[in-house]
Amino acid sequence: MADVPEANSQPDTGDTELDRAVSGILTELRTATPERTAELGRRLADFLDRRKALVESRTDDIEAIASGIDGAVHALDDAASSTELMQRACERVAELCSARTVVLSRLEEDRIVPVVSFTTDPDITPSLPLGFDLAPGSPEEHALAANTVTVDELVPESMRNTLGNNGFSTVPVVVDGRAAAFVHVDTMLDPPRRHALSVFAEMLGGQFERVGLEARRERQDLLLRDSARRWSSNTDFDALSPRGAANSAPPPAENDVDRRLLDPLTEREADVVRLILTGASNASIAAELVITVDTVKSHVKRILRKLGATNRAELIAKYRSTPR
Repeated sequence: MADVPEANSQPDTGDTELDRAVSGILTELRTATPERTAELGRRLADFLDRRKALVESRTDDIEAIASGIDGAVHALDDAASSTELMQRACERVAELCSARTVVLSRLEEDRIVPVVSFTTDPDITPSLPLGFDLAPGSPEEHALAANTVTVDELVPESMRNTLGNNGFSTVPVVVDGRAAAFVHVDTMLDPPRRHALSVFAEMLGGQFERVGLEARRERQDLLLRDSARRWSSNTDFDALSPRGAANSAPPPAENDVDRRLLDPLTEREADVVRLILTGASNASIAAELVITVDTVKSHVKRILRKLGATNRAELIAKYRSTPR
């Protein structure tokens, strides 16, 4: 006789267990006596009802998660800065994953550096964990290699005071085609919520690109306006008079100076230069462009070499002395 759990027992009622129970009943029905057939029929009906309820419950859960993803993504749409975006992202991940604590970290080469932490517990002040290396074979390395959510029972030591010690889930955030950040949550997510976090992380990467692009445009506008003001202040008054205007050349386009300075550079190097000219530090540039500090340092070295400057101060002086 097939080993079929009783209808009123409490087995694992996941899909596999229920399917096994139904299969066992159907097999036994082939040779069962009439009395046994009636009993098996009742059990079969019960298990089929339970499987239907499980499917309906899972469908409702998936619909709720899908709605949660939609709401979480829309909540990021009007974030005006990387800092605001990161804070909102942590709050929404906690809600989406039913997690208590969320940590968002920058990925700097092979080091994970936490920058924002959030907790739903009003009695706890969220702490920022220490950074730690991206170790070979770690859950973070697996998540990075597969670009997906990874769960593990063992929380990284530096994060235990923040995430606790009951397991965690993590996913990388890809910005401009490369992993730039990690999200950690203090719970081992089930498959539907892993999928939800994976989708949200993908959308978050796009939002970082949007915020970075808007910030770069604002910086460029400020630089161009500053160039126009300085050009105007250095222009001979006679050249603007009706008499002098006949003999004067038309003023250069507002971005001519920027173009002459930035011609040797790649697009990303030009973005870095524009931020340097506003006085931004390496850390500020990294946050603005959503890249690592080490990447900024590499860009700066190449920029100084291409533009023939020995340091930032000389680069800024070269910009200010460029003929207008």
